[in-house]
Amino acid sequence: MPTLDEVRKELDKDELDYPELALALGPAVLPHLKTLVAEDEPRIAPKAAYLAGIISADASHEIVAQAAQSRHDVVRVAAAAAAAKLPTQQAAKVAGQLLGDADAGVRIRAMKAAATIDEPSLAAKVKTMSEQDHDPHVRGLAASTYQRMRQ
Repeated sequence: MPTLDEVRKELDKDELDYPELALALGPAVLPHLKTLVAEDEPRIAPKAAYLAGIISADASHEIVAQAAQSRHDVVRVAAAAAAAKLPTQQAAKVAGQLLGDADAGVRIRAMKAAATIDEPSLAAKVKTMSEQDHDPHVRGLAASTYQRMRQ
């Protein structure tokens, strides 16, 4: 198994092939990913969170949920993207939380994830966003996303 520093170095590249990296590193690397998300470094933590979602093992949802609590919007965006890779119950919990994020970009990415998760409560939240979100752009995207979710 690679060391924490080796994983950090691997994630500190400009372009990553996440599926290939997930296959190469496997679930054994999840403790390192958890550490990297906890370090809250905005260049590495989002990549660690997204990779955890792609690995999709038992502890993946804990790492993605941890990333959803980050003070950095880029980490929360990665958590929203990774949520779509998790099992439905965990995915719905993370996406549902991030649909109410203060940052419009996070809400938009969470909305895209919610559209891929078969959970009625998320559709209801997206509908509410289409009517009440304070950002007109987000409201418009929520309206079209809600229509797709209903189909």
